[in-house]
Amino acid sequence: MHKSSVCKLILIFIFSAIASFAATPEFLYVAATYVRIRDAAATSGKVVATLPIGTWAKIIEVSDKTETLLGKNEHWYKISTENQQQGWIFGGLTRVTTQENRFEVALQIITAQTKAENKNTEDLMQTLDFAVSIKELASHSTEKAQLELAFLETLDRVYSALSTAGKGDDGKHNSVKNYQNLCYYHESAGQYFVKPEAFWELAEEYADIIEAADEIAWAAATQILPGETEGDPDMMIYFFEKSYGRYIESYPEGKHVSTALEKASDIVDYVSKNLSYYESDESKEQLKKKLGWFEDLAGVTPESEARKKLSASIKQLVNGLSH
Repeated sequence: MHKSSVCKLILIFIFSAIASFAATPEFLYVAATYVRIRDAAATSGKVVATLPIGTWAKIIEVSDKTETLLGKNEHWYKISTENQQQGWIFGGLTRVTTQENRFEVALQIITAQTKAENKNTEDLMQTLDFAVSIKELASHSTEKAQLELAFLETLDRVYSALSTAGKGDDGKHNSVKNYQNLCYYHESAGQYFVKPEAFWELAEEYADIIEAADEIAWAAATQILPGETEGDPDMMIYFFEKSYGRYIESYPEGKHVSTALEKASDIVDYVSKNLSYYESDESKEQLKKKLGWFEDLAGVTPESEARKKLSASIKQLVNGLSH
């Protein structure tokens, strides 16, 4: 083999090694709650610390072999946290990442925890603390908007977990005490919820990032409102105005407009079936005004099957009022 060919092969090997090294993530997140790190890459190693979910750490060393634990086959990683804690952690309890993907992966971890079933309050509170800390590190962007939304959704999930544990009315819990401005107590449900207005205010804060604001506004529209309709047609219309109606007015071309319009059709159809509720001429006139609002609402949205369905429902109700 020619000397030049040998040199080329050596250079290719060197560049490949450099590229491989550069592509190897340097960091990881602890992706589970109460994770123990040890002084050796084995479960027999002495526990040196217990880390909360969301702990950010630099990878110092990777074990030569993988191990199967908790149904996952992964390497062990020797890590150093931002608090200078060092030890070995099983890879199945982490998310290896890069500095550039830090916020994206954090969102994935938080979302997975929030959506998982049978999560207890303590685990969710750890996730909530993670959401609080990571959102503060991000600058105004789509990622920060998503993390802010994830925080509110995690807080709401904590309240659901409290309810499941029979502590839905625990006003002394840190999730209530620390976030009194964000929550309210729902008497009928017997638990706390994040205020819909907290989501609406967040959507307004990110109004310059349309796609993110749209998703936040939809979360606001689907959030449980204080009070009960108890089958009252007027109250059902009122609840719609404050939720899905507000979404349509704010984002007439939004991603979820068709679904919101279908909700409107459901309300109008319900009223049609309960016209006996409107006995007086005054109540009928008030209903006609509300139907005008529904028509105007449909009019600001693009042509769609959902819009046609709502128009048909309104027409049917108007005919019913004429008889």
